[in-house]
Amino acid sequence: MPQEKVWLRPPYGEGDPKEVEATPEVLTPLMVAGWVQCDPPAKREEVTENVHD
Repeated sequence: MPQEKVWLRPPYGEGDPKEVEATPEVLTPLMVAGWVQCDPPAKREEVTENVHD
């Protein structure tokens, strides 16, 4: 059975969100430290210019 994951953002918005396992053992220490659940970061799409017009 695959492990579910959630995204958390650090306290005060300092740093990048990270994806962690959704288990009490992993989530509890992070949430006590101030991490909160958030949406996954938007995927960045690379823009390449067409050189063959």
